[in-house]
Amino acid sequence: MKRLATLILGIALSVAAWPFTDGASYNIMCNGHGLFPTNALAELNGSVVTWTETGVPAQRWTFAEQSDGTYTFRNIFTGYYLAAVAQRNGVGVKQRNATSAKTLGKWLIEPVEGKADTYMIYLGSAKKFCLQTASTTEDGAAVTIVEPSRVTDQSLVEWTITEDNDVPTAYNETVRDRIMEGFINQYYHSASTGHVLGGGGWWGDAEMFETILDAFETTGDLTYRTYFVQLCLNFCQRNGTDWSGNEFNDDITWMVLACIRAYKYFGTATYLNYAKKNFDKMYARAAKLPRGTLIWKQSQSGQSTNSCINCPATIAACYLAQLTGDDSYYEKALSIYAGQRYGLFNASTGHVYDSGTWSDENTMTDINYWASTYNQGTMLGAAMMLYEYTKDETYFNDAKLIYSYSKNNLCNSSGYVKVCQTINGDLCGFKGIFMRYARHFAETYRRSDVSEWMKKNAWMAYQNASSGGVIWSAWLTKTAESLTRVEGSETKDINNDPFGASTAVSVAFNAHVNGLFPKPAFEQTGAQYFDDVKWMQIAATQTDDETPQTTAGNKGAWICFKQVDFGSETANQLLLRLNTSSSRAKMTVYIDSIADTQKIAETELLEKEWSTVTLDIDEVTGVHDFYFYCEGSAAIMFHWFQFANSATGISPVNLQTEAPGSQACYDLQGRRLPQAPRQGVYIQDGKKYLVRK
Repeated sequence: MKRLATLILGIALSVAAWPFTDGASYNIMCNGHGLFPTNALAELNGSVVTWTETGVPAQRWTFAEQSDGTYTFRNIFTGYYLAAVAQRNGVGVKQRNATSAKTLGKWLIEPVEGKADTYMIYLGSAKKFCLQTASTTEDGAAVTIVEPSRVTDQSLVEWTITEDNDVPTAYNETVRDRIMEGFINQYYHSASTGHVLGGGGWWGDAEMFETILDAFETTGDLTYRTYFVQLCLNFCQRNGTDWSGNEFNDDITWMVLACIRAYKYFGTATYLNYAKKNFDKMYARAAKLPRGTLIWKQSQSGQSTNSCINCPATIAACYLAQLTGDDSYYEKALSIYAGQRYGLFNASTGHVYDSGTWSDENTMTDINYWASTYNQGTMLGAAMMLYEYTKDETYFNDAKLIYSYSKNNLCNSSGYVKVCQTINGDLCGFKGIFMRYARHFAETYRRSDVSEWMKKNAWMAYQNASSGGVIWSAWLTKTAESLTRVEGSETKDINNDPFGASTAVSVAFNAHVNGLFPKPAFEQTGAQYFDDVKWMQIAATQTDDETPQTTAGNKGAWICFKQVDFGSETANQLLLRLNTSSSRAKMTVYIDSIADTQKIAETELLEKEWSTVTLDIDEVTGVHDFYFYCEGSAAIMFHWFQFANSATGISPVNLQTEAPGSQACYDLQGRRLPQAPRQGVYIQDGKKYLVRK
């Protein structure tokens, strides 16, 4: 009889045990609100609350079964375990380490009869306490453990657990695009003329237009051209095309920047005309202060100047010089920067000051030492563009110091940008400006650590998205479903105020998930890995091997690939996959810059079909940038390039016969692989490898 009872008990336990897959991803929810580490912060002993399901990794947990039939729950994003503070009625649950999880983080899961995927979750096999939320309707509700006998509302202790392995586990293209989708769906609306973001504005609009251009610059996707065209059309309908009626010179400069960049990418002469005409008028009235510095606001009195006009104006002048061939714009840029550097910059630390007043040609007084991501970012951009023009190491050193100062002083100990954690007003949009120039810095100076830092910030911001994919500018706090927040005595509402929300879009695209640094010279590098472009885009429909290629680029168009790495090898040949609209075009290849002295190869007139062209070149070694420049009277389409050595043949620099170790690796689209591949091409530590069986 005793043996029969034991058998019956064993059957009962096997039925009661509910199998979950070790390592699989689950959401643990109560009435649509899931367990969520407060503000997605990876803080040991940080509280865990319930929040509306937003589909982010910080709301997903992996399960691991224990020997007694219980499970541990580990958060996918933070890496910490769900565990109680103590075995006491009413205490909270927090993010705890693996040691704590062994005693206070083992959970027994029992199904609720008659309710699919619904469970009671008990602390330990003794079932003395169960998991309870304070509310099934409020975001941020506390989660505690409670004695089952004290439960007064059964709905507070019944949890749905469903498997979801589709959630991304690292920053990737899917995450990037969801951030843009949330922003566009919330804020991009048709107007009587074109489209508008939110209620429309001036400098905030211009800056958001630049963010749309960042998206184009890192993807080549023509969708973003459409957005820009529509937004600019609406802007000009509201504000005209002569902007000198605006007394703020920085406002004008921001729209100049948007238009001159649009001309660079799309080749529309109207945008160049807007940029040149308005910059010239702005500069003529603003360049009245000592050492080439500019007036911020025309109605101001005295001799004060601001970084917020000097630095963007330097960048705008550099773009105009590049795209018009008029070096007088470079002279203006050099002059403005010199005055800015003399009066509002600490050349020893990289600290960019906000503003000051000239008492004479050599003395700056009343300095406002406030450091902002706006000013740090634009002076970083100005320094880089002038270094590229002059090759003067002073600008190179300035850029390095500016980035380091920003990273060390405007971020918290985890490396997340900590400033401007507000959701309204001008300050909320500053972070997005810095990200644009941080990307240029990473690409120009071969700093993969900067790219990783941006991806880290983008990944963090994503965890705090709303269910609609909107991320307000306070990245370190969860975006409220209502898109409102109390700040001091005011309630801020961003339902129709997109400026702050655009910063997450900026970091999402400037993190450049398609970036590949460095690029192995002896393997094919496709058009989708471009780093800079003029008058070219990635084609919406592919026709050659179903892989990305450019649309037709006419005379003067070019595509640039940075950090092409030859390793320890030498190349003496270049292979190009090209097509042309007629047999009246050819392509010229430049190394490091577009200049006659930097030309390394030139094709014959191309065939009107896809073909692979092999060019002999002088020997190349090291790490270089390459520009592929369209010549002639017909359009050229670009598919890929690859270097070779005629003596040794075409072979990858980084050839491995065995799969890599434990270090993270990615596929060619930047998606993290769950494990090391046994064959094929993968990316690890910024380098592309080929594994052969």
